[in-house]
Amino acid sequence: MLAERESQLEALLVEREVEQFLYEEAELLDNRELHEWFDHVADDVNYRMPRRLMRENTSSVFSEQGYYFNEDYGSLKARVERFDSEYAWAERPPTRTRRYVTNVRVTRETEDLTEDELFVESNLLVYLSRGDSDEHTFYSARREDVLRRRGDTFEIADREIRLDQTVLSTDNVSIFL
Repeated sequence: MLAERESQLEALLVEREVEQFLYEEAELLDNRELHEWFDHVADDVNYRMPRRLMRENTSSVFSEQGYYFNEDYGSLKARVERFDSEYAWAERPPTRTRRYVTNVRVTRETEDLTEDELFVESNLLVYLSRGDSDEHTFYSARREDVLRRRGDTFEIADREIRLDQTVLSTDNVSIFL
């Protein structure tokens, strides 16, 4: 009985660590601290957002070939560095964001994970606005992450973002989700 309780306590502590990591990640992105955020991206990362497909009588079909983005470490690094340049036209003026991360669920019971990796599901709501316009939009999504322990924190080894929208109401997806 004691071992079971200790195991449950350990699981709660890990879940809390993961939640704090995701909240801190959201804050870094909302504050446009992109280089600091990128420090938490694994060298072998796969970061993608597949297109949602409309199929009759189904709600969660995603393309395995069409993506809004399908990136690796190099392309993410280039995007982060581009924000520092004069060529980030999509972010002139910068998009203001507020990310809300909820319903965080952590498990180790997924195939192909190493001992230091966790499978994490979460919901994400992102508010976006630009300039002095009264127009704004929201992205609502489910994220599936593989987080890898790195010292006393985590790094993002894999992320799939599954938008609830079928059609984007913005001209581009220039922010990180």
